[in-house]
Amino acid sequence: MIETNAIMLGAPFVIGARMMQMAMAGPQPSEKERRETQRMVAEKVAAAQQSALAFNQAMFKAAMDVPLAMMSANPLAKSMDTVASAAIKPYSKRVRANRKRLSK
Repeated sequence: MIETNAIMLGAPFVIGARMMQMAMAGPQPSEKERRETQRMVAEKVAAAQQSALAFNQAMFKAAMDVPLAMMSANPLAKSMDTVASAAIKPYSKRVRANRKRLSK
């Protein structure tokens, strides 16, 4: 839940700040602006890789927990929430960091 909120609230700010930076840079961005663009792309790739790994690890753990979960009232809901949170966490971490950094 926290991860989802961080993305919902922070992503529009980060996108807007980066779009403004790119618009202000025009067709001839400075070295600093080029580094920011490269950072943006590299962060997306790293977050996607970390998200895939976290998702797979959480799915594996959830699969191992199924026999025990079958004894509870709602066996898979908690496991799927955990899987979703694990997959979103790498993105929300970056959104929070970027919002903080781009707010300065």
